[in-house]
Formats: sequence, structure tokens, C-alpha cells
Amino acid sequence: MGEDLSPSLDEKAKRTRDLLTSFYGGDSAPSHATTRIDTFHSIDTPDFDPQRYMNALIGRTNVEGLLQRHVEMAAEIKNLDSDLQMLVYENYNKFISATDTIRRMKINVVGMETNMEQLLEKITSVQSKSDGINASLFERRECIEKLNRTRSLLHKLQFIYDLPARLTKCIKSEAYADAVKYYVGALPVFKAYGQSSFEACRKESEEAIGTVIRHLQARLLSDCEPVEARAEAVVLLKQLGFPVDNLKTEVLEAKLEHFLSELQAEARQQTPGLLETEKSSENMLDSTGSKQSMEFSKKDSIGEFAKTVTAYRIIFPNSEKRLTEVAIDLFNKLFASLQNHEEGVVSATKLISSLRVISSDVRRMDEVLPEACLPDYAIKAAETAIKQHVSDMFGHLYSQLTGDMVALQSQQKERGSSDEMKPLQMALDSGKDVLFQGSMDVLWDFRQLLDDNLDILVKLRDAYIDWVQGGFQDFFRSLKNFYISFSKGTVSNDGKPPLVEKPQADKVSTGVVLVMAQLSVFIEQTVVPKITEEIAASFSGGGARSYEEGPPFVPAEICRMFRSTGGSLMHLYINMQARKLSLLVKKSIATPNWLKYKEPRDVRMFVDLLLEELKTMEVEVQQVLVRGSTQKHRRSDSTGSTNSSRSNRIRDDRSSRLSTQRARNRLLESHVAKLFKQKVEIFTKLEYTQESVISTIVKMCLKSFQEYVRLETFSRSGFQQIQLDTQFLRDPLKEVVEDEAIIDFLLDEVCAAAAERCLDPIPLEPAILDKLIYAKITKNSEQTASS
Repeated sequence: MGEDLSPSLDEKAKRTRDLLTSFYGGDSAPSHATTRIDTFHSIDTPDFDPQRYMNALIGRTNVEGLLQRHVEMAAEIKNLDSDLQMLVYENYNKFISATDTIRRMKINVVGMETNMEQLLEKITSVQSKSDGINASLFERRECIEKLNRTRSLLHKLQFIYDLPARLTKCIKSEAYADAVKYYVGALPVFKAYGQSSFEACRKESEEAIGTVIRHLQARLLSDCEPVEARAEAVVLLKQLGFPVDNLKTEVLEAKLEHFLSELQAEARQQTPGLLETEKSSENMLDSTGSKQSMEFSKKDSIGEFAKTVTAYRIIFPNSEKRLTEVAIDLFNKLFASLQNHEEGVVSATKLISSLRVISSDVRRMDEVLPEACLPDYAIKAAETAIKQHVSDMFGHLYSQLTGDMVALQSQQKERGSSDEMKPLQMALDSGKDVLFQGSMDVLWDFRQLLDDNLDILVKLRDAYIDWVQGGFQDFFRSLKNFYISFSKGTVSNDGKPPLVEKPQADKVSTGVVLVMAQLSVFIEQTVVPKITEEIAASFSGGGARSYEEGPPFVPAEICRMFRSTGGSLMHLYINMQARKLSLLVKKSIATPNWLKYKEPRDVRMFVDLLLEELKTMEVEVQQVLVRGSTQKHRRSDSTGSTNSSRSNRIRDDRSSRLSTQRARNRLLESHVAKLFKQKVEIFTKLEYTQESVISTIVKMCLKSFQEYVRLETFSRSGFQQIQLDTQFLRDPLKEVVEDEAIIDFLLDEVCAAAAERCLDPIPLEPAILDKLIYAKITKNSEQTASS
């Protein structure tokens, strides 16, 4: 029974589907894209297999699922029945409406045939009457048309006879366009009958039109006439058949060249006045009038050029090439005239104003001559001007810094480094201010160009950011090269940024080297981080450079570069000062004959000179460097020095001083004891402080002192003199160094070296040593008080 019901259900479902498809216009064809699984499980497809579907459903679904599926299918069947019922109702309503419409149409068409027959009869009657009227009026119409043609011919003949008078009247009123129009209109008649019936009229008209041609030529050749009037004259001459091709070079091109020369002469005349106004005062009221008059003049010139181009194109349609050449030449001269108005470093405000003028002029010129592609030239010109502006700004800042160093070098040589005005401190403060504030001013100037919304600047934004960043990179690299080369007595000749004249002296002064070293530290620690912050805030982006070129601004490289430069300059300063002291020590050791030296009576003069030079160095260092924050090492803090008592430098009993052999034994013992002493680190890491720099210089000087002593041979008196000099140096040197133990250690080394090179190394008695030192101190105090 189930098998009997199944086909009936399938037929019912198929019939329902066909009804729905016929009403909604669906496609009953099976889709070839369906898969076999869809055929088994999709009930709505034509290829649905109920047996397979049931087998698959029973195989993978439990009883509860089958009951749920039964409920769902029953609901779907009920919904389909409801939809089918609604469809039948809707179609029934449509059938009723269609029946009513057909009934009304049948009622309306019943009387239409009678009306159409009556209309046809009326149309036929009207047509017959119209044909009768046309037949009766045919003869009269032909006569009227003949008379009308005769009348028109008489009017033309009258126009020909009146043409000489008309032309004369137009000449008197200077209505040359009307005269040309009348004559050109009569030319066909003159060509046909000018040798017979209208010969007299033709001759008189030709004489009048000859006068018109002469007047037009005079207007064309007159410089007082406007361009539009001259262009009209050329057009009228062309209409009269007058050869005007030769006038292209004689008139209009001459006019354009004359216009360009006048514009260039005008720019030369206005430039000196404007520059003089800008140089005399910074008062804007004085320069506003000159600038406005110049701008108005340029506007008039550009307007005249636009009119000239318009007229030129009207007269000579195929002249774009020549006009393009003239427009490019004019643009170049306009740009050159704007550039020539400025001298020195151009501010961003002035540059923006110039670019606005160029942009406005180019826009007006491009409207009448787009073939010249002037906006592209404007962008290239703006790129050149902005690049030059960036280069000038960095060049000006570079010139300020290098000029200050050259001026400081000259000042140091003229006045000396111990001047009371503290020139090194003033130069350092000035250099820091120029570096920091000058860099900020440069960035502020550049930011004005970046923030302006001028279309040319917007197009060059990415490239401009790269130019600014690359400009800082090149500026700092050039400044570093200058510091290095200037410290060696020469100036780098790389051509960009601006060069500085080479100093006259062979070597740069030590104070200038110290200032440049401190400025290098300031650039690394303060200037570069601030510039990096400003660039990240306002000049980020760019990207116009290629990937191979790398980033235009690398702060880490600049900091590393100036860290190395500062260290090199500081070591150069220390070496120069230490060399100066070493030469003084060398002269004091190499000059005397130590084997014939007399018994010491006073500290030698070289000690005073050495301390005086050291004081001068201390004055220089105090002007530039800061004091160290570490506590000064006292003698008790270090185990690297011997006993600090001046009267007990070489421990021995009194009997040893009378015996040379015992003195030598004691010297040997001191060498052995030195092997077991704690090692003293002489050269520590250099810091940018007063104590560290002075200590390093003193250490190098005392090491040189020791080496020079080892090259000589001393008698007992010579050895005692070295002992006296070194003993006097202890206290003054300890006041200026960080570690006092180093002074004791190095001076002990000097004495030990002298004892090794002495034939009879017996030192002075402590009492005599103290007496001589006290006498020297008293003498120095009296000289200081008297001065």
C-alpha cells in the first residue's frame, strides 16, 4: 500500500512544483552542478530518490530524530498547501479582472467602426476642396514668385551700385570689418560681370577697398594699437586675400620678443630699488610699496602675454611650437627675475611669496597655452629654489659656527689665552646658542614651507622632507670635518657647505681645540636628540629617496661621529698641552751640565715656568669644562705612594748619608720594596671635567720628566737639584689633580730615575730641603704681593 501511495505523492509534488514554476518563471531544468550526495538528500531536486533518502536517513538518525524530521516535514507540507491555496486565490482574482477588462473593451469597440467611416468621408471632402483651390491659384502664385525673384535681383543690383558709397562711409567711420564684409559679399558679382555691366562699380569699389587695406596695414604696423585691434586687422586682410604670412615674423613675433625684453628690463630696473629697500631697514612699510608695485606690474605683464598668445593663436592656428618656446623663455626669465630680487639667505616667507607669484603666473599662462606644460617647469623650478633654500640655510648656520672658530683663533693669537674677559667661555656659550637656537630656527623656517598648502609645495612634500633630513646629515658631517681639519691647521675644501679661509698660523690654539671638543659633546648630548625629536614630530615621512641610498637622517651615526670627534679633540688638546710642558722639561734637563753642577741653592726657574704654564692651562679648562663630581683622593686614601713627609723622603739613618756604598744599597732595597707595593694605575679613563683633563696633562708631563732624566748622568749636586725641584712641585701639583697619590708616585719615580743615573746618589738633608723650599715659597709670596 505504501508503494501505491508513493507515486501519487510524487505526482502531486511535481504538479505543485510545475504550477509554482509557471507562475514565478523559475527554471525547471536540473542543475548539472549538483553532486550525487545532493541528489540523495535534497527533496526539491528533480532527481530526488526517496528510497535512498529514507535508507540514508534511517541509517544515520535515531528514533527521536526521525520523529522530529516527521514533524518538520508535516509542517512543510502544510505550509506548501497554504501557499498553493493562496496562489490559486490570487490567480482567480486576476482572471476575474481580465474578464472585466475584456467586457469593457467589447462595449467600447461596438460604435467605433461607424465613427471611423464618418471621419474618412470628411477627410476626403477636405482634400478635394484643397485641390480645387490650388488649381485656381496656380497661375497667380507663379507670377508672384517671378516678381519676387525680380525684386531680389533689383535689390542686389542696387547693393552693387551703392557699394562704393557704402565703402566710403565705412572708411570714414573706421568700420573696416563692415567694409570687408560688403566687398567680400560683392566679389562673386564682380568676378562674373565686373568686366561688362558693373565695371565702373568694380573699379570704384577696388579703389575704396585699397584704402581699407592701407588703413588696416597702418593699424597692424602701429605700436600704439592694442593686440586685439592688430589681430583683427590681420584677420580682415586674410579675408581680402592679402598675403599676411610674412607678417608673422615682422609683427607678432617681434611683438612677443619686444615684450620679453621689456619684462627683463623691467626686472633689472626694479631689482636694485627693492634690494636697497630691504638692506636699508627691516621696516615692512618701506618695502611693501615696492613689492606691491612689482607684483602689479608682473600681473599686467602676464595679462598682456595672455592676450598676445590668444591673438597669436587666432591669427596663426598652427603655431603651438613657437608659442611654447616663447612661453618657456618667459617663464625662465620670470623665475630668474624673482630669484634676483633676493641676496644672501632667503627666508621661508619670501620664498613662499615668490613661489605663489610663480604659481599664479603659471596658472594664467597655462590657461591660454596648455601645450607648453608650464606646471611641470614650475615644479622643477620650485624644486631648484627649495633645494637652494635648504642649502643656504644650512650653509649660513655652518658659516656662523666656523666663522666663530676662526674669529676665536685670531683672538687667541692676538690677546692670549689668559685674557680676563674669558673668551673661551664666551665662544663656547655663543657656539652652543648658535648650534641649538640656530638649528631650531632652521627647523622653524623649514616648517613654514612644509605647512603651506601651495600646490607646488604639496607635490614636493616627500622630497622636501628628505632634503631637510639629508641637509642635517650633511651639515653635521661637514661640521665634523671642519673640526678635524681645523684642529690640524687646515680647512677641508669640499665646496659645500661654504668654505672658510685657512688660518695664517700653522697650528690652531689649544683653547680653540678645547672649545670644539666641548661643542662636539654638546652636539652629541643635546643638539642631535632635540633635532631628532623635532624631525619625528614635524618632518616624518619622506620616502622620495631610493632604498639603496638609505635613510637621509641617521641620529645614531651623528652621535657616534661627534662622540669620536669630541674624544679625538680632547686627546689632541691634552697632547698639545702635555707636549708644551714636556718641551719645557726637556729644555730644563738637556741644557745644564749635570756632572759639573754646583750645590743647589734654590728651585730652578723652569719650575716657575712650568707652574705658570699649568696655571694658564687651568684657566682655559675652567672656562670650558665643568668641575668633577667625584671627591678628591687624599694621600691617606692610597697605598701607592711613599711616606708624605717632606723631611723624610728617603728613609735611612744619618750614617747612611755619609757612605756612598750604603746609599747604593739603600737604592737597591727601595727597588726591591717597590716590587711588593700595590700597583698604581696612572692613566685612567678620560672624563670631560677640569680635574680629569689637568690630571692627565700633569701625568704625561711627569712621565716625560722621568724619561728625560733617564737620558742624563748626574753628579751628587745635580741629583740633589732634581730632588729639590720635584719636592717643590709636590704641593702645587696636588692642588690641581684628582689623585694626590699619583703625584707622589710619579715624582718619586723621577727621583729614583735621577738616583739611578747619579754617580753619588746622596740626597739633601731634610732640614736643608725644607729651608730651601720655605725660602722659595716666601720669595714667591713677596713677588705676588708686590705685583
